[in-house]
Amino acid sequence: MANEEKMSEELAMQEIERWADDNDINLYVTVKDGTKLLDATAPKLIKAIRRGSLIVNDNCEFEYTVSDKSPEGYAGTKLVIKRPTSAAYMALDSYKDQQSVHKTFALLSSMTGRDVGWFAKLDNIDYKILNIITSFFIAG
Repeated sequence: MANEEKMSEELAMQEIERWADDNDINLYVTVKDGTKLLDATAPKLIKAIRRGSLIVNDNCEFEYTVSDKSPEGYAGTKLVIKRPTSAAYMALDSYKDQQSVHKTFALLSSMTGRDVGWFAKLDNIDYKILNIITSFFIAG
């Protein structure tokens, strides 16, 4: 994936807001004085959208292209990340509280149709993007 920007920041922000609205996700946090600020993790998603590695498709699902930093056989793979079902959240109960990465992989597995172990092979750059997306769903 090239690091060149394919979309303006304004359009990328519109896309992430469209995704958030459709998935009933709050991208903003409210501070003590009532000011709303963009969640601290959202800029990473905006950057990925600007670069073209993350898109919002016609169904308001994220499609992520795994970076060339991940191993052969993974790099360049396109993942469609669907909204999780209630059953996916129930499955997370089988993990201990200390197994947050396992929970992330389990939820990603349910949202993409990939095996849980598949995500363990990804580069940290890819993990971070997918973890942020998953975190937004878990935060509700």
